[in-house]
Amino acid sequence: MSEQFVIDAIPVELRRNRRRRTRIGIDFDPAGVVVLDAPVATTFEEVEAIVAEHGRWIRYRLQKVREATAHLGRVRYQEGDIVQYLGRNLTLRVSAEDGSAVFLEGKRLCVAALDAADARSKVRGWYQSEAEVVFAAALDRWRDLPWLAGRLPAWRHSFMRTQWGSCSEMGRVSLNTHLVKTPLKLIDYVVLHELCHLEYLNHGKRFYGLMTRYLPAWRVRRKDLDKFMPLLLEE
Repeated sequence: MSEQFVIDAIPVELRRNRRRRTRIGIDFDPAGVVVLDAPVATTFEEVEAIVAEHGRWIRYRLQKVREATAHLGRVRYQEGDIVQYLGRNLTLRVSAEDGSAVFLEGKRLCVAALDAADARSKVRGWYQSEAEVVFAAALDRWRDLPWLAGRLPAWRHSFMRTQWGSCSEMGRVSLNTHLVKTPLKLIDYVVLHELCHLEYLNHGKRFYGLMTRYLPAWRVRRKDLDKFMPLLLEE
């Protein structure tokens, strides 16, 4: 559950998280919103205090996120638009005809569509099909993690607006279909992150120790992934 406020001219989204016990996490949405991941019992007064204490730093970070993600424009699903796939820039080639095929041709993604809405629907369907294959391969690359005992968890993917992935208390992994637009090394990072939650559900020292053991450069990859945050806003 989430709540939205404007505090001292800063848009704030408060997300109450049952897995959080005391600490409040701060993240930044490229739309210009500071996101607080907080325990369920967090009060509005506590939110105000955090924003007041860190106001200058929050404004600075929001500006940096906007600058870092400015290269990813909104997709209109029209001829010549730039779309992403595995970290590559592809030029959208739209043929004004009825058809179902979407295919790669060099640096172009070709789609037969009657209009922008039709192109959007078909390209999203293509992303979903590609994600199914790409994510399955990424999960398989981590199959030998000792706590998995060679068995991968149940998983699914869907287009999400607020997170790259999640792991439920029941051990089900969810991945954001938009991830298929990012480089494979970033997909591997997100997959490992969620698989480590099968061992430690919170973000404590043991969790991050596990991340470091199997992917020492995970902090660099997390920072690189931030550059793709505008993809979460695509419809």
